[in-house]
Amino acid sequence: MSISLDLKKHQKYLVAVSGGSDSMMLLSLCVKQGYDVVAAHVNYRMRATSDRDEKLVSDFCRKHEIPFYVDYPTKTDRKNFQAWAREVRYSFFKKIYDLESCDGLLLAHHLDDSLENYLISRERGSRGWYYGISEETYHHGMRIIRPLIRLRKKEIEKYCLDNKVDFAVDETNLSYQYTRNRIRHEQLEKLTAEEIRLLQQEIAEKNRELKKDLDYIKEKYDFDKEIAITEFLKEDSRIKTIILRYLLNQICPEKSFSTDFIADLKEKIESSSQGFKCEIDEDKLMVCEYGLLYCCKKRDDFKFILDKIEYLENDYFTLSDQGKVIQQLTVTKEDFPITIRNYQPQDKIQLRYGHKKVNRFLIDRKVLYKDRISWPVIVNNNGQVIFVKDIGCDVNHYSIKPNLFMIK
Repeated sequence: MSISLDLKKHQKYLVAVSGGSDSMMLLSLCVKQGYDVVAAHVNYRMRATSDRDEKLVSDFCRKHEIPFYVDYPTKTDRKNFQAWAREVRYSFFKKIYDLESCDGLLLAHHLDDSLENYLISRERGSRGWYYGISEETYHHGMRIIRPLIRLRKKEIEKYCLDNKVDFAVDETNLSYQYTRNRIRHEQLEKLTAEEIRLLQQEIAEKNRELKKDLDYIKEKYDFDKEIAITEFLKEDSRIKTIILRYLLNQICPEKSFSTDFIADLKEKIESSSQGFKCEIDEDKLMVCEYGLLYCCKKRDDFKFILDKIEYLENDYFTLSDQGKVIQQLTVTKEDFPITIRNYQPQDKIQLRYGHKKVNRFLIDRKVLYKDRISWPVIVNNNGQVIFVKDIGCDVNHYSIKPNLFMIK
């Protein structure tokens, strides 16, 4: 069996190597075809044979003078093991990728992996942004290439045996405890060559349809801004689902949302006349208000304490020595230290015609929740709100010679 990886000889690649037949074949081909590579291995030490796998990879790299990196992560939280393992694995790869100035990360996923992914998602009714496994993607700022994605597992094992490439067998792959193994043994291994071909056609067609829908929503909607509910309601159910999934993926890229959760969101949007806030993560919300739909943080607290006048700029505000009348105030040494923070529900400011509640002002102005949570106010050392963005300063801090402006 003749296989060309079809990579660029002038580029450098990081190869993720577990010690299984897939990654050992990939590393072996890189050596045979003269590519500039470094190898990375993650030893979770979760199996009795974990050190055996590491040694197999280490010995191969030593024999062929390949730089070899290994990581020994320790799980300390209650997060799902697979999610945690994926997170630490890619963080480690990214560290080596940058250290070695690599141009691509090579992963040894093969056709069986791709088919299994599709069958699992079809069984669960789950949706992704690609059916199966893509040949090339970008993740954690790395270009990820899967050169073996068109090969069957049995072809890979045959290559290793024919070319005397040592590899380890992960005994957990034989267990029916995991969904992937059950799908592999009960479904995939029983399919004929023609059934495999038809399954590949089905995946390709679904990916074409998904790309068409994604191209449509990306052209019509600016996902860096809010989505107009009137436009959302005009879409058919499939497009509404994709819009919601895309919004959720932007703010929670590592989180998966169930079909039922998406359906509930869709129903809320279609039936709610007053708007709503829906928690989508422990610190994130989907918000429907004032005819607009968007995702944002649940809170965005900040606090800056100044002992003197300073002209500065940050993500929340800009202080300057010049600006418009509504942006000005006059502070004296008696006011310091002053605190600049996001507004609180109880905040109010004294104006010429009486006190104004900041919360009421923001609601009357229909300021979006995502902006309200970081709306800046200035408080003096007596705890009095002396300035609110877009309201201006209180009655006691206005003068014809202002010395501070909040221009943002």
